[in-house]
Amino acid sequence: MFLQHGKHCNCKRNGNRGWDPNSYDLYDVYTFMRPTTKQDVPKIEEWIAVDPFHKDEIKHSAEWLLTGNGALAFCVTDAQGPLCYVRLDAEDNMLRLATQFAPENQVSKKRLVTGLLSVGIPAIIEFGKNKGYKGIVFESTSEPLIAFMQQQGFFKAAGENDYALTFEEATHV
Repeated sequence: MFLQHGKHCNCKRNGNRGWDPNSYDLYDVYTFMRPTTKQDVPKIEEWIAVDPFHKDEIKHSAEWLLTGNGALAFCVTDAQGPLCYVRLDAEDNMLRLATQFAPENQVSKKRLVTGLLSVGIPAIIEFGKNKGYKGIVFESTSEPLIAFMQQQGFFKAAGENDYALTFEEATHV
């Protein structure tokens, strides 16, 4: 399941309600999902090395993010290159989401948000629903990431730093 989307948005904030889907400016940039391969390992290693949230995690390695691992692993990319690497793992009736983001000096927040909203999050939700999962859960202590994901419908879950989205609340698919 690798998706492509031909028009993307320059999203604008709508007060405290998050991103306003009616205020998107469309522009032509292709964002798509592709397999994560051994050729991605050097870039992933570079990104992990400068990521304060992942650089010291033993389990978060470049090889761990390769396609073929977990329930699903892929790269969200656009015409300029990779935006992030994603891995989903089955955890009871939920999918646990792990993501390695590019350093902001390599991928702007605008590009990343465009890719996540147009392809990444909708594809994860579609995959989860099609496979019979009840939702997605992720762990984070990054306040900007938590705030962004809460705007997408994620809520504080039972785990200490866990946030979840149940598919009944998902509006992306």
